[in-house]
Amino acid sequence: MACGRKFFPRLLAATFVSMACMLAFAPAASARVTVVPGEVQGGGTETFAVRLSNEQPDLVTTRLELSFPADVVIPRVEVAPVGKWRAKVDMRRVDPPVTVDGEEVDEAVASIVWTGGEIAPKQFEQFLVTAGPLPVGGGRLVLAAAQGYEDGTVDRWTGPARPGWPGAPTITITPSSDAAPADRPAESGRAPVQVGAGPAAAAAAVEPVSAGTGVLPWILLAVGVLVAGVATAVGYRQQERRKRLARRRLTSTKIRKLPTGAGRR
Repeated sequence: MACGRKFFPRLLAATFVSMACMLAFAPAASARVTVVPGEVQGGGTETFAVRLSNEQPDLVTTRLELSFPADVVIPRVEVAPVGKWRAKVDMRRVDPPVTVDGEEVDEAVASIVWTGGEIAPKQFEQFLVTAGPLPVGGGRLVLAAAQGYEDGTVDRWTGPARPGWPGAPTITITPSSDAAPADRPAESGRAPVQVGAGPAAAAAAVEPVSAGTGVLPWILLAVGVLVAGVATAVGYRQQERRKRLARRRLTSTKIRKLPTGAGRR
């Protein structure tokens, strides 16, 4: 019984180590930014709903930044007011100027930043953004998102989606019916034209995300599970060894206690 009392606390401790590693170091895809509709037609102005979810258990979301690709020219945006949130639209220079919808454009939207409001854990907020004109030739508009929390930490949603990771909010833009053949995406069988697929988009795709979303957490998790398994195996072997020793002592004691002449005829 003594060996059992020692074994199970060790097993419990090993299990605790494993669970602690899982909780502390598992990748934290605990927040998400989505944009709807996810598909629109190019050439016009569209209104999008930006949904910001806070799936953190104990942190309040206080900031959202959406960054537009540097090689996509969207001249204008309008942001609807939402509660205490304040929206700031940052513009960038377009040099040389380009012609969009028959007008010469020398400025384009660089980013939109929302601050001043709060989103409690397990809740969400929705922001309405009207943007345009959208690229006539179509493509994919990848919006890098940065979600900030009250303690100063930031989750960055960049690059393409992958298993277990939602990636950056992405809008598919279909070619306008008025688009010239040269403005349309490549024909089937060739590489599609992607809006925002230049150097800026490539940099966003490899931008590091917040702590806990790389390879290191998985390594630490595997180490924790391995430690728990080894501790369990060692504890089990020690328990079996103690049982065998206990049985031997019991047998030896019984033999010593046999009365004189026992077993004789």
